Amino acid sequence: MSQNNGQNRRFTEEGVREEIQRQPHIFTKLAENALTVAESLRDNYFKNTAKFVANLRQAVNQYETGKRPEPILEVKSVGDIEWSEVQGEVVTFIDGGLGQVQISSQIPILLRVGSYCVKTGERNISEREQFGYYPVILGDIEGGSKERKDFPDIVRITAELLGGLSALERTPNLGLLMFHGPLVYLMNAYAGHTPFTEKDIDLFLSHYAQDGDLAQRVKDEFLEEAKIEIYPKIAPERADEWTDRKLFEPLSWISFLYRRLVKEAQKRDPVPIIVGVVERGQLREFSEKILLERVFKGLRKNNKENYFNEIYGRTDLKSPKALLDRLAYTDGLLLSMLLSPGQCSEPWHINKYGGLGKGKITLPGESFVSDADWGCLRPSSPISFPKVLGCYVNVSETTEPVRVEVFSELGSKQLEEAARRTYLYARLLPGYGFPVGLDIVDKYAHIPNWMTDAYSKIIRYQLGVSLQRGEINDAEMRRILVQAIYMTKRDWLFRPQA
Repeated sequence: MSQNNGQNRRFTEEGVREEIQRQPHIFTKLAENALTVAESLRDNYFKNTAKFVANLRQAVNQYETGKRPEPILEVKSVGDIEWSEVQGEVVTFIDGGLGQVQISSQIPILLRVGSYCVKTGERNISEREQFGYYPVILGDIEGGSKERKDFPDIVRITAELLGGLSALERTPNLGLLMFHGPLVYLMNAYAGHTPFTEKDIDLFLSHYAQDGDLAQRVKDEFLEEAKIEIYPKIAPERADEWTDRKLFEPLSWISFLYRRLVKEAQKRDPVPIIVGVVERGQLREFSEKILLERVFKGLRKNNKENYFNEIYGRTDLKSPKALLDRLAYTDGLLLSMLLSPGQCSEPWHINKYGGLGKGKITLPGESFVSDADWGCLRPSSPISFPKVLGCYVNVSETTEPVRVEVFSELGSKQLEEAARRTYLYARLLPGYGFPVGLDIVDKYAHIPNWMTDAYSKIIRYQLGVSLQRGEINDAEMRRILVQAIYMTKRDWLFRPQA
């Protein structure tokens, strides 16, 4: 078969079906979807999806060849980057790991954020790589709503942010700071947590700000901003009390750290790339707000509103939301069939702060709730979270595209350069399709089951002996837990004494 015939076949239903059958990750996902959609959609679900994707590919190609005036999807190549372009660039990867140790009915939660710093192209191993990690025991924290399932998440997000800030501040020549996961999470889900106390913040900063003066400045800057700007808007009736008690409302504190990260980056020349990379994400925002919105606009313009209903044999597929609700498509699934390896989608502003509004909050040491309104933290004011720009990058034919996120405020070139480097680092793991540095730091920060299982036995033994001798104390138990989250096969801090 000639190259042209093979290329043309890519735009046919049969060609799409053949491709999907050669790509197990897509085929398996479609098979799962076929079991979850309505019974009326199960028949020919695979065939109808192939027809839909073939039509999308044709529309994209028509725009690229000048045969279509308006785009359905704009695609850009990021696969032309060479290692010589990043020779000598200093890169730091950040990730957090959580572990739990079951002791009777209580579960002490262990958290450590790992950093992996590498200078590309450096042959001297001692200068090429550096590892760092920062432990936190969540039982030491006074604030936060420990009864909520997302309590570990709010602490991990805070710790990872401080880890990134620490890496930026101690590395003057940092060129790329890459987080494992979203650069910013969907923050409305974390509203209403009990504020952190000053002691909690001191615990965080003791790990991430080695300079005591710097730690104090960070606290003072936040409290001053909170007193003047943030708390009077979030909780006007209790703003003075929050300030007097030096409380750090979690979303306000996290928003402050994000803005500090952006400001520190803006001071550098060149501005370092700050990016979050998400694998196997479940977002469908790009498909709904960009891709399918354009599709439906074109169908209405050409009086073909029943296009999807005719393909799938329905009468209710009249909007992007309805289509995604009924057919269980996600961004990753659709774009894995539209993007070729080395390509990325066009950018879009990701809605990270939808739903931020009024709610309830309990203060440390109190049993009643107070009213609060987090609407002022939505992008539009000096105290708000930063806007996030994202795109999808397809690394290989065997994996779903990864989502790349950057801060809009750091410049228009951030996203393209972040996408190119994401592709470059991920090509070192083509079967996995994820940046190799994030894979390394993930393993480094991870607290494996064997470690927590082993230490649960040590803890039980220590408890038994100490109880018999009457020597049990919190400090000793805390030392054991710290040892648990520090110790890895790379660490020699706690090797047996001779």
